[in-house]
Amino acid sequence: MNVFSTRFRQIRESLGLKQTEFAQKLGIPRTSSINYEKGTSVPSEILNLLVDNFSINVEWFLFGKGDMFFNREDNSLNDTQKTGTKRLTIYSASELPEGSFVVPLLDQRLSAGGGSNLPEVDKVTALVRVPAYLSHYGDQIAALIVDGDSMYPTLNRGDMVVCDSSGWSGEGIYALRMGGEGFVKRLTKRPGKIVIISDNPKYPPQEEAEDSQDIQIIGRVHCAITKVE
Repeated sequence: MNVFSTRFRQIRESLGLKQTEFAQKLGIPRTSSINYEKGTSVPSEILNLLVDNFSINVEWFLFGKGDMFFNREDNSLNDTQKTGTKRLTIYSASELPEGSFVVPLLDQRLSAGGGSNLPEVDKVTALVRVPAYLSHYGDQIAALIVDGDSMYPTLNRGDMVVCDSSGWSGEGIYALRMGGEGFVKRLTKRPGKIVIISDNPKYPPQEEAEDSQDIQIIGRVHCAITKVE
C-alpha cells in the first residue's frame, strides 16, 4: 500500500463513512475507491475531489504536513472569502453580489500553461466591477486575464482573476512571476520549498527553492469572473 492510498483510507475512516458512501460523495465508482485503498495509485484528479468535497489539506495529502482538513473549524468566513485549498469562488459577470468595487484590468495575461510575458510596468486597459468585500485591499488589488489550461477545471482560458499584490498569505491560488513570465497556479509550501500545483491533472507539480530568485509571488487570487465585460 503506497502513502497516498493510506491517506485516502485515513480520510474515509476519519469521516466515519463506509466505502459506498465515500465513493458516492466523491462521485466515483465504489470499485475505484476500494482499489485506491488497496494500493492502486490515486489519480491526481481525485485530490481535487477530496479538496472540493471534504476540504482536505493538499500539503497534508502530498507531504504529510499540517492537519488533514484545511480550516475545518473556520466558520467565520463565507464561501467568497475562503480560497486556500477550497474551490475558488467563480462568478459570471452578470451574477456578482450586490454592491460594487471597481478595480483596474491590467493589459497582462497570467498563463495557466507555458508562461506569458509579464511587463514590469502595469498598463490599465479598463475598470471592472468586482465583489464589494474586496474593497479593503484598496489599490493593492487588480484584475488580469487567464491564458492556458493547466488550472482547468478551476480556471479556463479567458477567465478574469482578481488578485492582490501582497505576496504570500498562506496556501491558495496565486499570481506569480517566474523567469519574467506571469503564471496563475495553486501554491503550498514545504520546508525550504515552494510547491507549484496545476489543478489540471495532466500537469505534474513543480518545486522551487523558497529563496529562489527565479520566482516571485505577486499575490493571492481571491475570485474569478467569467465573461469579462
